[in-house]
Amino acid sequence: MQYPAHIPPVKRVRLANAAELPRIIAAADGPLVFENLLQGELIDAGRAGGLANYLKPFNAARETVFFRLQPQAQGRIFYQDDFSGFNFSREQADFLGLLDALERQLPAVDGCYVGSSSIDYFLPGLKSTLGLAVPADEPLISLWLGGKTRVAAHFDLPENLACVVAGRRRFTLFPPDQVANLYPGPLEFTPAGQPISLVDFYQPDFHTFPRYREALASAQVAELSAGDALYLPGMWWHQVEGLDGFNVLLNYWWRSTPVWTGLPQDAISHALLTMGSLPAAERAAWAEVFNYYVVNRETTAAGMPERARGMLADLTPARARQLAAHLMQKLQRLL
Repeated sequence: MQYPAHIPPVKRVRLANAAELPRIIAAADGPLVFENLLQGELIDAGRAGGLANYLKPFNAARETVFFRLQPQAQGRIFYQDDFSGFNFSREQADFLGLLDALERQLPAVDGCYVGSSSIDYFLPGLKSTLGLAVPADEPLISLWLGGKTRVAAHFDLPENLACVVAGRRRFTLFPPDQVANLYPGPLEFTPAGQPISLVDFYQPDFHTFPRYREALASAQVAELSAGDALYLPGMWWHQVEGLDGFNVLLNYWWRSTPVWTGLPQDAISHALLTMGSLPAAERAAWAEVFNYYVVNRETTAAGMPERARGMLADLTPARARQLAAHLMQKLQRLL
Protein backbone atom coordinates (compact mmCIF):
# COMPACT_ATOMS: atom_id res chain seq x y z
CA MET A 1 0.00 0.00 0.00
CA GLN A 2 1.44 3.33 -1.07
CA TYR A 3 1.00 6.22 1.39
CA PRO A 4 -0.11 9.50 -0.26
CA ALA A 5 2.92 11.73 -0.80
CA HIS A 6 1.10 15.07 -0.49
CA ILE A 7 0.17 14.92 3.23
CA PRO A 8 2.34 17.34 5.22
CA PRO A 9 4.14 16.23 8.39
CA VAL A 10 3.24 17.27 11.92
CA LYS A 11 5.62 19.83 13.39
CA ARG A 12 8.56 18.11 15.09
CA VAL A 13 10.26 19.30 18.29
CA ARG A 14 13.39 18.08 20.07
CA LEU A 15 13.40 19.09 23.73
CA ALA A 16 16.67 19.85 25.48
CA ASN A 17 15.00 18.87 28.76
CA ALA A 18 11.95 16.61 29.13
CA ALA A 19 10.82 18.78 32.06
CA GLU A 20 9.75 21.36 29.45
CA LEU A 21 7.09 19.00 28.12
CA PRO A 22 4.06 20.17 30.18
CA ARG A 23 4.74 23.82 29.32
CA ILE A 24 5.13 23.12 25.60
CA ILE A 25 1.96 21.03 25.50
CA ALA A 26 -0.03 23.66 27.40
CA ALA A 27 0.95 26.27 24.79
CA ALA A 28 0.38 24.02 21.74
CA ASP A 29 -2.42 24.86 19.30
CA GLY A 30 -2.29 21.49 17.53
CA PRO A 31 -0.41 18.18 17.36
CA LEU A 32 3.34 18.03 17.96
CA VAL A 33 5.94 15.28 17.52
CA PHE A 34 8.61 15.14 20.22
CA GLU A 35 11.70 13.38 18.90
CA ASN A 36 13.44 10.87 21.17
CA LEU A 37 11.39 12.04 24.17
CA LEU A 38 11.11 8.75 26.05
CA GLN A 39 14.48 7.28 27.00
CA GLY A 40 15.84 4.65 29.35
CA GLU A 41 15.83 0.89 29.81
CA LEU A 42 12.28 0.39 28.49
CA ILE A 43 13.10 2.01 25.14
CA ASP A 44 16.49 0.28 24.98
CA ALA A 45 14.78 -3.08 25.47
CA GLY A 46 12.21 -2.26 22.80
CA ARG A 47 14.91 -1.37 20.29
CA ALA A 48 17.01 -4.45 21.11
CA GLY A 49 14.17 -6.98 20.91
CA GLY A 50 14.22 -7.78 24.63
CA LEU A 51 11.04 -6.04 25.78
CA ALA A 52 9.19 -9.10 27.12
CA ASN A 53 12.22 -10.09 29.17
CA TYR A 54 12.59 -6.55 30.55
CA LEU A 55 8.93 -6.47 31.62
CA LYS A 56 8.94 -9.82 33.47
CA PRO A 57 9.61 -8.31 36.94
CA PHE A 58 6.51 -6.11 36.56
CA ASN A 59 4.19 -8.84 35.25
CA ALA A 60 0.91 -9.35 37.15
CA ALA A 61 0.20 -12.57 35.18
CA ARG A 62 -3.22 -11.43 33.97
CA GLU A 63 -5.10 -12.31 30.82
CA THR A 64 -6.00 -9.75 28.19
CA VAL A 65 -8.54 -9.63 25.39
CA PHE A 66 -7.04 -9.31 21.92
CA PHE A 67 -8.34 -9.03 18.37
CA ARG A 68 -7.43 -11.73 15.85
CA LEU A 69 -7.91 -10.37 12.35
CA GLN A 70 -9.02 -12.48 9.43
CA PRO A 71 -6.23 -12.84 6.81
CA GLN A 72 -8.25 -11.03 4.15
CA ALA A 73 -8.43 -7.98 6.42
CA GLN A 74 -4.81 -7.13 5.52
CA GLY A 75 -4.35 -5.58 8.95
CA ARG A 76 -7.36 -3.24 8.72
CA ILE A 77 -9.54 -3.43 11.84
CA PHE A 78 -13.04 -2.88 10.51
CA TYR A 79 -16.53 -4.23 9.93
CA GLN A 80 -17.64 -7.20 7.87
CA ASP A 81 -18.69 -6.16 4.37
CA ASP A 82 -22.40 -6.36 5.30
CA PHE A 83 -21.90 -4.72 8.73
CA SER A 84 -23.25 -7.85 10.42
CA GLY A 85 -20.16 -7.93 12.63
CA PHE A 86 -16.44 -7.24 12.58
CA ASN A 87 -13.56 -8.68 10.56
CA PHE A 88 -11.87 -10.00 13.70
CA SER A 89 -12.62 -12.29 16.61
CA ARG A 90 -12.02 -11.54 20.30
CA GLU A 91 -9.84 -14.00 22.19
CA GLN A 92 -7.96 -14.15 25.48
CA ALA A 93 -4.34 -14.82 26.34
CA ASP A 94 -1.77 -14.10 29.02
CA PHE A 95 -0.71 -10.47 28.51
CA LEU A 96 3.05 -10.85 28.74
CA GLY A 97 2.99 -14.21 26.95
CA LEU A 98 1.18 -12.61 24.03
CA LEU A 99 3.62 -9.69 24.01
CA ASP A 100 6.52 -12.17 23.94
CA ALA A 101 4.96 -14.08 21.03
CA LEU A 102 4.35 -10.85 19.13
CA GLU A 103 7.92 -9.71 19.77
CA ARG A 104 9.27 -13.01 18.39
CA GLN A 105 6.78 -12.67 15.52
CA LEU A 106 5.53 -16.22 15.88
CA PRO A 107 3.11 -17.30 13.12
CA ALA A 108 0.52 -18.24 15.77
CA VAL A 109 -0.06 -14.55 16.57
CA ASP A 110 -0.20 -13.18 13.04
CA GLY A 111 -2.97 -10.58 12.81
CA CYS A 112 -3.21 -10.08 16.59
CA TYR A 113 -3.85 -6.68 18.11
CA VAL A 114 -4.14 -5.61 21.75
CA GLY A 115 -5.88 -2.32 22.48
CA SER A 116 -5.57 0.01 25.47
CA SER A 117 -4.13 -2.01 28.39
CA SER A 118 -3.59 -0.27 31.72
CA ILE A 119 -0.02 -0.70 32.94
CA ASP A 120 -1.24 -0.38 36.54
CA TYR A 121 -3.32 -3.52 35.95
CA PHE A 122 -1.01 -5.62 33.78
CA LEU A 123 2.43 -4.28 34.74
CA PRO A 124 2.19 -2.69 38.20
CA GLY A 125 5.33 -0.80 39.13
CA LEU A 126 6.32 0.05 35.57
CA LYS A 127 4.90 3.57 35.87
CA SER A 128 7.46 4.54 38.52
CA THR A 129 10.30 3.83 36.06
CA LEU A 130 9.06 6.08 33.24
CA GLY A 131 10.02 9.48 34.63
CA LEU A 132 7.89 11.48 32.20
CA ALA A 133 5.70 14.39 33.33
CA VAL A 134 2.55 15.47 31.47
CA PRO A 135 0.06 18.30 32.24
CA ALA A 136 -1.94 16.10 34.67
CA ASP A 137 -1.33 14.67 38.12
CA GLU A 138 -2.73 11.18 37.48
CA PRO A 139 -2.88 10.36 33.76
CA LEU A 140 -4.11 6.99 32.58
CA ILE A 141 -1.12 5.13 31.11
CA SER A 142 -1.73 2.26 28.70
CA LEU A 143 0.09 -0.08 26.33
CA TRP A 144 -0.99 -1.05 22.80
CA LEU A 145 0.50 -4.07 21.04
CA GLY A 146 0.35 -5.48 17.54
CA GLY A 147 1.97 -6.05 14.18
CA LYS A 148 1.13 -4.41 10.87
CA THR A 149 -2.39 -3.40 11.82
CA ARG A 150 -4.42 -0.32 11.00
CA VAL A 151 -7.13 1.36 13.07
CA ALA A 152 -9.47 3.63 11.10
CA ALA A 153 -9.65 7.34 11.91
CA HIS A 154 -11.45 8.02 15.19
CA PHE A 155 -11.34 10.60 17.97
CA ASP A 156 -10.80 10.42 21.72
CA LEU A 157 -12.05 12.83 24.36
CA PRO A 158 -8.84 13.00 26.44
CA GLU A 159 -5.58 14.69 25.61
CA ASN A 160 -3.06 12.08 24.44
CA LEU A 161 0.70 11.69 24.49
CA ALA A 162 1.50 8.59 22.43
CA CYS A 163 5.05 7.25 22.86
CA VAL A 164 6.49 4.49 20.68
CA VAL A 165 8.34 1.83 22.68
CA ALA A 166 9.09 -0.64 19.88
CA GLY A 167 8.68 -0.65 16.11
CA ARG A 168 7.29 2.25 14.13
CA ARG A 169 3.86 3.86 14.07
CA ARG A 170 2.19 6.21 11.64
CA PHE A 171 -0.59 8.58 12.69
CA THR A 172 -2.69 10.32 10.05
CA LEU A 173 -4.41 13.25 11.74
CA PHE A 174 -7.49 15.31 10.89
CA PRO A 175 -8.70 18.38 12.82
CA PRO A 176 -12.04 18.18 14.67
CA ASP A 177 -13.87 20.27 12.05
CA GLN A 178 -13.45 17.45 9.51
CA VAL A 179 -15.91 15.12 11.22
CA ALA A 180 -18.53 15.26 8.43
CA ASN A 181 -15.87 14.76 5.76
CA LEU A 182 -14.60 11.58 7.44
CA TYR A 183 -18.01 9.83 7.38
CA PRO A 184 -17.95 8.26 10.86
CA GLY A 185 -19.99 5.11 11.33
CA PRO A 186 -22.45 3.99 14.04
CA LEU A 187 -22.25 5.44 17.54
CA GLU A 188 -22.69 2.29 19.62
CA PHE A 189 -21.75 -0.49 17.17
CA THR A 190 -18.00 0.09 16.99
CA PRO A 191 -14.86 -2.07 16.94
CA ALA A 192 -13.42 -0.64 20.16
CA GLY A 193 -15.78 1.94 21.64
CA GLN A 194 -15.35 5.00 19.44
CA PRO A 195 -17.06 5.70 16.08
CA ILE A 196 -14.63 5.18 13.21
CA SER A 197 -14.37 6.61 9.70
CA LEU A 198 -15.99 4.33 7.14
CA VAL A 199 -13.52 5.38 4.43
CA ASP A 200 -10.71 3.00 3.53
CA PHE A 201 -7.73 5.34 3.59
CA TYR A 202 -5.76 3.33 1.03
CA GLN A 203 -8.71 2.63 -1.27
CA PRO A 204 -11.08 5.59 -0.79
CA ASP A 205 -14.41 5.33 -2.58
CA PHE A 206 -14.88 8.96 -3.58
CA HIS A 207 -18.21 8.15 -5.23
CA THR A 208 -19.70 7.04 -1.90
CA PHE A 209 -17.63 9.45 0.23
CA PRO A 210 -17.00 12.53 -1.98
CA ARG A 211 -16.22 14.94 0.89
CA TYR A 212 -13.31 12.77 1.98
CA ARG A 213 -11.16 14.75 -0.48
CA GLU A 214 -11.69 17.79 1.77
CA ALA A 215 -10.58 15.80 4.82
CA LEU A 216 -7.39 14.75 3.03
CA ALA A 217 -6.64 18.38 2.23
CA SER A 218 -6.55 19.07 5.99
CA ALA A 219 -4.60 15.95 6.98
CA GLN A 220 -1.20 15.80 8.69
CA VAL A 221 1.05 12.78 9.18
CA ALA A 222 3.33 11.78 12.05
CA GLU A 223 5.76 8.87 11.67
CA LEU A 224 7.28 7.76 14.96
CA SER A 225 10.16 5.46 15.90
CA ALA A 226 11.04 4.07 19.32
CA GLY A 227 11.41 6.93 21.79
CA ASP A 228 9.40 9.41 19.72
CA ALA A 229 6.10 10.77 21.03
CA LEU A 230 3.07 12.47 19.52
CA TYR A 231 1.00 15.00 21.43
CA LEU A 232 -2.55 14.68 20.16
CA PRO A 233 -5.14 17.18 21.45
CA GLY A 234 -8.51 15.79 22.42
CA MET A 235 -11.09 15.42 19.62
CA TRP A 236 -8.51 15.26 16.82
CA TRP A 237 -9.27 12.39 14.47
CA HIS A 238 -6.42 9.93 13.98
CA GLN A 239 -5.77 6.81 11.97
CA VAL A 240 -3.05 4.64 13.55
CA GLU A 241 -0.88 2.15 11.68
CA GLY A 242 1.78 -0.28 12.84
CA LEU A 243 4.53 -0.18 10.22
CA ASP A 244 6.62 -3.08 11.52
CA GLY A 245 5.93 -6.69 12.44
CA PHE A 246 6.09 -5.80 16.15
CA ASN A 247 4.83 -2.52 17.55
CA VAL A 248 4.34 -1.30 21.11
CA LEU A 249 2.85 2.07 21.99
CA LEU A 250 2.73 3.60 25.47
CA ASN A 251 0.24 6.41 25.85
CA TYR A 252 -0.70 8.93 28.51
CA TRP A 253 -4.33 10.09 28.61
CA TRP A 254 -5.70 12.97 30.65
CA ARG A 255 -8.82 15.13 30.60
CA SER A 256 -8.97 18.90 30.67
CA THR A 257 -12.21 18.75 32.70
CA PRO A 258 -12.97 16.97 35.99
CA VAL A 259 -14.66 13.57 35.96
CA TRP A 260 -17.78 14.90 37.70
CA THR A 261 -18.72 16.87 34.57
CA GLY A 262 -19.56 13.60 32.80
CA LEU A 263 -18.87 12.58 29.20
CA PRO A 264 -19.81 14.98 26.37
CA GLN A 265 -20.76 12.08 24.08
CA ASP A 266 -23.62 11.20 26.43
CA ALA A 267 -25.29 14.42 25.31
CA ILE A 268 -25.54 12.95 21.79
CA SER A 269 -27.67 10.06 23.07
CA HIS A 270 -29.97 12.47 24.89
CA ALA A 271 -30.19 14.74 21.84
CA LEU A 272 -31.07 11.81 19.57
CA LEU A 273 -33.77 10.77 22.01
CA THR A 274 -35.35 14.20 22.24
CA MET A 275 -34.62 15.72 18.83
CA GLY A 276 -33.59 12.93 16.47
CA SER A 277 -37.12 12.43 15.10
CA LEU A 278 -37.92 16.12 14.66
CA PRO A 279 -38.30 17.53 11.14
CA ALA A 280 -35.06 18.78 9.62
CA ALA A 281 -36.02 22.44 9.96
CA GLU A 282 -36.72 22.02 13.68
CA ARG A 283 -33.44 20.17 14.23
CA ALA A 284 -31.64 23.07 12.53
CA ALA A 285 -33.44 25.52 14.80
CA TRP A 286 -32.41 23.56 17.90
CA ALA A 287 -28.84 23.53 16.61
CA GLU A 288 -28.87 27.34 16.81
CA VAL A 289 -30.22 27.19 20.36
CA PHE A 290 -27.53 24.64 21.27
CA ASN A 291 -24.83 26.91 19.88
CA TYR A 292 -26.20 29.85 21.85
CA TYR A 293 -26.43 28.10 25.22
CA VAL A 294 -23.62 25.52 25.02
CA VAL A 295 -21.00 26.29 22.36
CA ASN A 296 -21.05 30.02 23.14
CA ARG A 297 -21.94 29.68 26.82
CA GLU A 298 -19.42 32.23 28.07
CA THR A 299 -20.68 34.97 25.73
CA THR A 300 -24.30 34.17 26.50
CA ALA A 301 -23.78 34.13 30.27
CA ALA A 302 -21.82 37.40 30.19
CA GLY A 303 -24.97 39.23 29.13
CA MET A 304 -26.86 38.16 32.26
CA PRO A 305 -26.52 39.15 35.90
CA GLU A 306 -24.54 36.50 37.77
CA ARG A 307 -27.45 35.66 40.07
CA ALA A 308 -29.65 34.91 37.05
CA ARG A 309 -27.31 32.57 35.16
CA GLY A 310 -28.56 29.33 36.70
CA MET A 311 -27.39 26.42 34.52
CA LEU A 312 -25.14 28.79 32.59
CA ALA A 313 -23.01 29.55 35.66
CA ASP A 314 -19.54 28.04 35.93
CA LEU A 315 -19.81 24.39 36.91
CA THR A 316 -18.95 23.24 40.41
CA PRO A 317 -19.40 19.72 41.84
CA ALA A 318 -22.61 20.91 43.53
CA ARG A 319 -24.03 22.42 40.33
CA ALA A 320 -23.06 19.28 38.41
CA ARG A 321 -25.06 17.18 40.86
CA GLN A 322 -28.04 19.51 40.46
CA LEU A 323 -27.89 19.24 36.66
CA ALA A 324 -27.59 15.44 36.85
CA ALA A 325 -30.56 15.23 39.22
CA HIS A 326 -32.58 17.47 36.91
CA LEU A 327 -31.81 15.23 33.94
CA MET A 328 -32.58 12.05 35.86
CA GLN A 329 -35.96 13.45 36.90
CA LYS A 330 -36.79 14.31 33.30
CA LEU A 331 -35.68 10.91 32.00
CA GLN A 332 -37.61 9.00 34.65
CA ARG A 333 -40.82 10.34 33.16
CA LEU A 334 -40.08 8.48 29.93
CA LEU A 335 -39.59 5.08 31.59
